Amino acid sequence: MDLYVLKSLRKIAEIISLIISKKVEIKVLIQEESAAFTSSLIHYSSPTGEALDSSAAIERAELIMQKLTPAQGNTLIQSSSDVLIECEFSQRSLRFNTRYIGISTKHPHFGIIVGFPESLEIQDTRNEERTVLTTPDFISVEFQLGKAPGKDYQVGVFDCSPHGLGLLITKKDMELLQMLKQGDKIKDMTCYAPRAMITVDAEVKHITKIEEGNFKGQYVIGLRSSEIIESCRPPWELDQ
Repeated sequence: MDLYVLKSLRKIAEIISLIISKKVEIKVLIQEESAAFTSSLIHYSSPTGEALDSSAAIERAELIMQKLTPAQGNTLIQSSSDVLIECEFSQRSLRFNTRYIGISTKHPHFGIIVGFPESLEIQDTRNEERTVLTTPDFISVEFQLGKAPGKDYQVGVFDCSPHGLGLLITKKDMELLQMLKQGDKIKDMTCYAPRAMITVDAEVKHITKIEEGNFKGQYVIGLRSSEIIESCRPPWELDQ
């Protein structure tokens, strides 16, 4: 499994915002304590109230987490200069070092205040994350096949990954199963998202029948592209 260290404060802030919004459980390890404590991050902000619109401002930000379980952790953390926070998110293990700052008594964010991390360690648990999309960034693709000028096909997107797309082949496009095979190239394929579109070249990696679920009996054509599809990449991989 790959381990890499993210140092972009803006990207770290994005990930922490996601962890807060998803109410991800975190594991808190306190220096010289063998047992871990559990909690969740609930807020992050500037102690001076300044806007978090620059890396310098983010660096001064503070995180607030719920009180620890078991309860004795709430006392132990106050005398520790080294706190490690870990969690599982988006099929990756995340961890960062921080320090205890104090107790937040401001409504509605009651809890323990710790410092914003300088870096974030990310451990991949899969070679490539692939997620079936319920509200995909890419909604459909359009391409031509056949002799020039070729026939236009517009096909829905079933799933996406950092290097490709899975196209959902329904009854209206079943002829594509006869026209494409593994290794075939699709040139100048246009991918449509709600607010953008990109054009890429792709290679057919597999054609797979769906055996269960709402799309049982239909097919997915898996495409691989040498061009990174930015909106399918995890937030920590962007603009490093």
